[in-house]
Amino acid sequence: MNALPTVGPPEILASLGVSFRLREHPDVTSPVEVCAALGVPLERTVKTLAFVTPEDRLLLAVLPGHARLRYGALARAAGIRRSDLSPADAGRLARTGMQPGGVCPVSADRAAVVVFDETVGGLGRVHCGSGRRGSSIEIEAAELMAAVPGASTASIGSLPTDGPA
Repeated sequence: MNALPTVGPPEILASLGVSFRLREHPDVTSPVEVCAALGVPLERTVKTLAFVTPEDRLLLAVLPGHARLRYGALARAAGIRRSDLSPADAGRLARTGMQPGGVCPVSADRAAVVVFDETVGGLGRVHCGSGRRGSSIEIEAAELMAAVPGASTASIGSLPTDGPA
């Protein structure tokens, strides 16, 4: 069994010398509640959805906060079958030092597979999970992507055509 990581996403970013701001907010998990607490529109957020592969590898899908995940596209980008995608539970996330509702693409799990939607790099300054529900990280999207070596980029999200979802 793996030991629990002693560092979370903010500590990893700081150790890499990445410029970011940790923003505290109420312990809420709904994207709308988080946006209201931070005073930012959903389009200025990046969400990270966590899955587990049959080999127990963490798979993190990173897309704009108002986009919908295209599961088949994520599976293809990760090189697995769509039916092999299983949501990561709280226990699996805890092994990476994260909580549901606060998942971040920057992870202490070096074996994690991270796939960014191809639109994330052009989003500018965004807010994303910090590893825990009570805070978010404000960061340049390009710097967030650069902080995840080995991540891939693919078209895994579907943006709404008539405004935020």
